[in-house]
Amino acid sequence: MHVLELKNSALMTDLYTLLKARFDGAHAGDLDATIEFNWRNGSACVGIHHGEAFYYDDAEPPPAELIIYFRDLAQAVEIISGRGNPIEAFMRGDFRSNGHIVWVFQTLAAFSKQTELPGLSGD
Repeated sequence: MHVLELKNSALMTDLYTLLKARFDGAHAGDLDATIEFNWRNGSACVGIHHGEAFYYDDAEPPPAELIIYFRDLAQAVEIISGRGNPIEAFMRGDFRSNGHIVWVFQTLAAFSKQTELPGLSGD
């Protein structure tokens, strides 16, 4: 395994850990969708239904209703952790979706629980 693959593997684990730590069903509102967090060479999927999340880190996900595109995995970790600015990333063209912009911000709100963030490999 190459160093880049190891780093991406560690970040991928970090991303699912981060998604699980920051999910707050109360902030998910009426969001009912399978969401794909997509970047150049990978993706992660989460289903949100009735204020609960299911993480497809070990299972094949159904087709996603919402796809959020990031420049790379490190940017996904930055934005979901709250360290990155999604508006600035959007203005640069690094952060976009398949058209459901309201769902994008509702998704970010669902993963905005203030919590002690795990030590991320992207630090």
